[in-house]
Amino acid sequence: TKTAKKIAAGDLSLRVTPGTEGREIGELAEAFNNMLERIETLIKELKEVTDNIAHDLRSPITRIRGISETVLSGKQELESYQSMTQDIIAESDCFIEMINTMLEISQTESGVADIEHHPVDIAEIIEKAYQLFLPLAEDKNIKLHTDIKKKPLIVSGDRSKLQRMLANILENAIKFTNDGGEVKVSGRIEGSKILIEVADNGIGIESQDIGRIFSRFYCADKTRSVCGNGLGLSLARSIAIAHKGAVNVESSPGKGSRFIITLPAQS
Repeated sequence: TKTAKKIAAGDLSLRVTPGTEGREIGELAEAFNNMLERIETLIKELKEVTDNIAHDLRSPITRIRGISETVLSGKQELESYQSMTQDIIAESDCFIEMINTMLEISQTESGVADIEHHPVDIAEIIEKAYQLFLPLAEDKNIKLHTDIKKKPLIVSGDRSKLQRMLANILENAIKFTNDGGEVKVSGRIEGSKILIEVADNGIGIESQDIGRIFSRFYCADKTRSVCGNGLGLSLARSIAIAHKGAVNVESSPGKGSRFIITLPAQS
């Protein structure tokens, strides 16, 4: 009761200390603490989304306002208004996509999102991702390869989310690999784990940035000219974690990066 009253006053970090009152009271305390853990996670996610909106979504709103002010202060011509409308629609689409992605990350990380669990062949997802991104790689004169050691590579999960996870990491690799470079996607099974690797010989990541690249909206200084909204890697990691997996990265500046996705194999 004392703990509940303190929590009601705003301290969600408190937990009930297990005592010696018996099994029933102990189970009640454990359930109470689990509930608090869940509530604290949801509140934290809500606060992060609110902070992100307040801090990082100013730019598209500022651009929309700037476009409107420029046209309204200039010559009142139909073509100018039509161009302004097209620009505002494009900015609004980016704005909506950013908000939807942020919400998806928060829902996935907090466990609110519905994650389907069906047998999914990772080898098939890799092959489809290869076909999808091959034209983009060819446009940049980048050699895109796949290497699948064994088929099938079955995990239990949500096909569409796993596809998006790999797509975000692969798109990132192509984006930060210079013309004439190389990107390789591989899949293999090691014990009870399935590993997906996306390796490139691109610009690499500075050591001080490696620990931050999965943060929402983060763009390293030297990548700001080509960085998108800074949400792709954050979403990829949240999807991997929701599937009881992980995403790690190894990188050397100027030599390239290697992203390793680890997922539990379906027995």
